[in-house]
Amino acid sequence: MKNKKRIFWSLALLFLFLLLLFPFFLWWQIYEPQESKNLPSAYTGDENIINILLLGSDQREDEPARADTIMVVSLSRTQKDISLLSIPRDSRVWISGHGLDKINHAMQFGGVALLRQTVENLLAVPLDYYMLTNFDGFAGIIDAVGGVEVDVEMQIIGLDGRPIVNAGRHKLNGRQALTYVRFRSDAEGDFGRMRRQQQVMKALFQQARQPKSFLRLPLVAKELAQHVRTDLTITELFALARFAQDCKQEIAAVRLRGEVALIDGISYVLLDETFLRTAVEQYLWRNR
Repeated sequence: MKNKKRIFWSLALLFLFLLLLFPFFLWWQIYEPQESKNLPSAYTGDENIINILLLGSDQREDEPARADTIMVVSLSRTQKDISLLSIPRDSRVWISGHGLDKINHAMQFGGVALLRQTVENLLAVPLDYYMLTNFDGFAGIIDAVGGVEVDVEMQIIGLDGRPIVNAGRHKLNGRQALTYVRFRSDAEGDFGRMRRQQQVMKALFQQARQPKSFLRLPLVAKELAQHVRTDLTITELFALARFAQDCKQEIAAVRLRGEVALIDGISYVLLDETFLRTAVEQYLWRNR
């Protein structure tokens, strides 16, 4: 009997040790500070506001990575809220050392560091951290949390001609959500695609806030370890998780506007500078 008790308590202590060690192992897997610290920021901000550059990469094997999705997630400690600002990936902007080009090419030219500097220069706000994932990571995280509830705007057809998801409210799995946020074969093109990306991001946030999502934490952690890179420390990750539980449920979201133009045979988005400044003031600086 004593041996059985000794074995039980040994296993219990081992489990507790692994439980405490697990977050540090996860952080070690995803932490990459060098990606965004190479280039200095020219901007200072409000210490009560944290801006995170959220990137979705289209990287495939043996191909250079470009940013398929570019968002700024802004968190206000004082107002207890979250804002999303999306930037069209074809926006024609100044990239240091490369001149005027599509903003998503900045990552191809100089990694996350150059893209971060480019976005900071465009918005004139500091970006405190970054998080980067790829298509597999996005789909995997959606599956790991148990799917997301979304009001699908239209039927989405796959490359094989069969519907992947129909219009209406559905719980999307990772593959369906990825197809939905990448779709841009409608009249709105990339602007509609950004709206759908924000729609799914909001749904993911709401799903992650559910108490039952805690039980799926090992699955989420596995996807994060495999597909996410960030310069957030483990302390900062835990602080953000606590903030997400305490903040307002509704997320404010804005998408930068612009006109599509053909320059030297290449399609760009020429951003509306007036709207850009207003969006930054209202959604990042909270002057609204």
